[in-house]
Amino acid sequence: MASIMIKKAGEGLISQAHRNADVGPTSGSSVVYEIQNVPGDVSVDDVIAKFKGYKTAETVYEIDWAALSA
Repeated sequence: MASIMIKKAGEGLISQAHRNADVGPTSGSSVVYEIQNVPGDVSVDDVIAKFKGYKTAETVYEIDWAALSA
């Protein structure tokens, strides 16, 4: 299982974040999320696609893959 860091920009663009990025709001208008327990056969693009349809809680920045794929 792996963790994938993704960044959601203020205008809605979602992309892969640097693996060493800190989770939470950035100094700009972006927010970094850590998607945990991602199976090895799931690509970053798959994670981003699932995240686009997921409603995040305001102060939760670490999300389990099972919650995204449910």
